[in-house]
Amino acid sequence: MKMLGNFLRVAVRILVRDRLYTLLNVAGLAIGIAAASMLGLYVWHETHYDGFFSKAGQIYRVDKTEFVPGRMPITYDSTAKPLGPALKQDFPEVEAMVRIDSDSVVVSRDGNAFRERIQVVDGDFFRLFDLPFIAGDPGTALAAPGTVVLPESLARKYFNGVDILGRTLTLTNGISLTVSGVIRDLPTNTHLRRDAMLTNIGTRLGDNFDGWFTRMDTVWNTNFIRTYILVKPGTDPAALTARFPAFLAARDPNYLSTGTNKPAKALVLTGLTHIHTDPTGVSANLLGVLHGLLAVAAVVLGIAVVNFVNLSTARSSLRVREVAVRKALGAPRGMLIGQFIVESVLLTLVAAVLGYVLLEVLMPTFVSALGIRFDRGYLYSPWLLVAELAGVLAVGGLAGLYPALVLSRPTASVLLRGGTVASGGSAVRTLLVVAQFSAAILLAISTVVIFQQTRYVSSQQLGFNAEGVLLMRELHQPEARAHIESFRQALLRIPGVGQAGASFHAPSDGSDSTDNYHVPGTVDDGTIVFRSEFIGHDYLQAMGVRLLAGRLFDRAATADALRDPKAAAPAEGINNVRPTDPLGRTVVLSWRAVQRLGFHTAEEAVGRQVIYDVDYPLTIIGVVDDWQFNSARTELQPTAFLLDERGLDVMAVRLTPAAGAATLAAIDQLWKDTFPTIPENRQFLDDHIRDAYTGETRQGTLLAGFTGLAILIACLGLFGLAAFTAQRRTKEIGLRKVLGAGVTDIVRLLVWQFSKPVMVANLIAWPLAWLGLSRWLQGYAYRIALNPLVFAVAGLAALVIAWVTVAGHAARVAAAKPVDALRYE
Repeated sequence: MKMLGNFLRVAVRILVRDRLYTLLNVAGLAIGIAAASMLGLYVWHETHYDGFFSKAGQIYRVDKTEFVPGRMPITYDSTAKPLGPALKQDFPEVEAMVRIDSDSVVVSRDGNAFRERIQVVDGDFFRLFDLPFIAGDPGTALAAPGTVVLPESLARKYFNGVDILGRTLTLTNGISLTVSGVIRDLPTNTHLRRDAMLTNIGTRLGDNFDGWFTRMDTVWNTNFIRTYILVKPGTDPAALTARFPAFLAARDPNYLSTGTNKPAKALVLTGLTHIHTDPTGVSANLLGVLHGLLAVAAVVLGIAVVNFVNLSTARSSLRVREVAVRKALGAPRGMLIGQFIVESVLLTLVAAVLGYVLLEVLMPTFVSALGIRFDRGYLYSPWLLVAELAGVLAVGGLAGLYPALVLSRPTASVLLRGGTVASGGSAVRTLLVVAQFSAAILLAISTVVIFQQTRYVSSQQLGFNAEGVLLMRELHQPEARAHIESFRQALLRIPGVGQAGASFHAPSDGSDSTDNYHVPGTVDDGTIVFRSEFIGHDYLQAMGVRLLAGRLFDRAATADALRDPKAAAPAEGINNVRPTDPLGRTVVLSWRAVQRLGFHTAEEAVGRQVIYDVDYPLTIIGVVDDWQFNSARTELQPTAFLLDERGLDVMAVRLTPAAGAATLAAIDQLWKDTFPTIPENRQFLDDHIRDAYTGETRQGTLLAGFTGLAILIACLGLFGLAAFTAQRRTKEIGLRKVLGAGVTDIVRLLVWQFSKPVMVANLIAWPLAWLGLSRWLQGYAYRIALNPLVFAVAGLAALVIAWVTVAGHAARVAAAKPVDALRYE
């Protein structure tokens, strides 16, 4: 213990004496630890979703994949409403099933209206998702319609407490829900909505589009509700999945078996803990992003560790005389090794503490900048503390052990005669510098390319004019549906409003409703899947679409009149308008849809018939330019625009160039006057589309920030090595000056020494970046071409940064008097 204390005293004295070396090593390693920890914690958080449920290993979400001729398979995380009960009935392995449908309601409280999310679920919800109850019985809380379970935050918001069983929550449409339970707010790492209240699937929340939700009990050709199953312990999900085709063939009247040229359906089981990162599902890109972030974390930490080791081994070679004197005075080799290791470990411990302070200070900013939710308790997780302590001891021990072994091996006389020993070896240090800058250059190139790709996809032709379009949502609320048309007409009377029209969804909402279409006479071999967009009469005009042929929907056109959903129409080949059928008799198609139907020109398609689903005839009245509904990561889809005003939710309001604050104020007031019980929810369309690329923007932001840190850490190391090199070559430089070398010659000599490893780093980073980014870009249907200029500029920038970092030391040493250099020991 006494010896350890002596080691520590000597270590502190040496580290304080050599302040520059200590500062560079501590700063570089602390920044690396903080940066890598931030990224590592975020990745850990994202990859551990839903694992806190006790039966997580037995819970699966049932997804549906459609195989469409000529297209990549499409996987939906939603299915038809009757699927869940049928699975439970037909498969004894299924212990329970739960369906979840998300909606929004408007809650009335003290004269104010609040929009809240609500999830309609089956009564066995808490059998699968065993959330902790504050009040109520999980076995009966959702057993009956008309009940509601509130998260703790909502309970306190509306009732100022949690002892509220039996209290009533009133919606603005007059419906009342009885509180049957209060649960703890969900953790951040769950794919379930944390802010939603829960109610029984039989609860009537409104008129439900003339009973649409109830009628869906027997309709299989829809995808709108998420289905989860709880299987018995030991159930093989692969064996269960293998029996799904026969199940669908028996149950689903619209099932089309594989092997034909028609779309085929397949059911896929996704484990609960894999939903958030499922590489084949709706979060397909997330896992790749997380792997990329882990790689970035490893690179940043690796650069910091390499810096530490490089500087430690370099500086140790200047302590030859100290070691020689200690050995001459009888110090055993073990004591010398122990001294070096203690110094190194002490330095890493200081860096780790400082890194943790940086982590604590910067984590809120990091989380806020990315718009993510994060539990700060992870910062103090035992596994993280143990991992960091182990890493500190390993890095410190290795960084101190190698130079200690090298320096302690020769005898005192050898050390005193030679004066210096190359503890690390210049070749090894050069290789480490090459590795550092290779990683930094690779990150820099990746950052630029990601920003270029994001800018490219966000500027793609959309097929409509998004500028100046205001989106107003919540028209699906029961108290709003009867007033949509009067609201639209009132909007048109406001100065500054040019057009207004409503639809089910807005572009970039993420919806992907598809249906079967074919030209009459080709049903056996010509069925094609189109995207179906259900809209009102004036929506396409409000969106500023480019008409290629024909006309758009027109209220004055007799052909565009809406059907009565309850009226019979035997003359048109159908018995009545089904819940999933449009209400119009005409259709507007996108150019890609027209091509898929076999027409060569837009004009050729106008006036022809197309069959929707199996037997619903529609007349093509117009052809418009292709739309980009989702991000450019997905290919443009053939689209059919159908008239149906039963489920309109979004009003698209096109403003004129003269519109200003007064126009927006008038629109806001009109909403309050027309829908006094519904909070306004509006956003400009171009902002909404920009939000669709939030993921790419966040990736770019992360890479830019951590690339900057990687370069900073690399420069700290290079600065330290330059100082070391200048000190080691002081006598050489003095001799060169005596022999006639100028300051410029000396500076050029030292700068060139550090330019070579950076140039080699470019040769390594360029092909790696090209291969990696080419693979990343393959995930986009529309992508940029890699520009060699980006690679060259990144390499040149790294070289210039290295020059600037080294030039200061080089100039200082070169300007010194030769006589001082020759006297230097």
